[in-house]
Amino acid sequence: MAGAGIHHYGHQWAPAPAPPPPLIPVENPNRITTDEIRTIFISGLPEDVKERELQNLLRWLPGYDASQVNFKGEQPMGFALFSTSQFAMAAKDALQEMVFDAESKSVLHTEMAKKNLFLKRGEFFEKKVFFFFVPFDSMLSS
Repeated sequence: MAGAGIHHYGHQWAPAPAPPPPLIPVENPNRITTDEIRTIFISGLPEDVKERELQNLLRWLPGYDASQVNFKGEQPMGFALFSTSQFAMAAKDALQEMVFDAESKSVLHTEMAKKNLFLKRGEFFEKKVFFFFVPFDSMLSS
């Protein structure tokens, strides 16, 4: 007769594996969630602003991906997309109250946008400027 855990042919069954530990959510700071706002809204631009002027201002900010100027309404409005919400918030703070054009006395006002700037397929690579830095030491063979 077979006992507990022993097959009737005399083989013992392997014990059941222990249940896995409960999953503990770990936030990945590099993960972009679909609801993460990474776009800033920029007002205070002069009426004759060119999109390129805004791009030239923003391209030096860390995490800058793309921007556009919207000329609908009385005053032009700028939108800038960054790679993370942290970069967007830092850019918002850096640009707040910046004098954009001393001649027209245009002062920038920034806030987080209500939604992210939408880029058409391929537009990101047309607007993004890539810089590659290779340290000299890494080019030397050991």
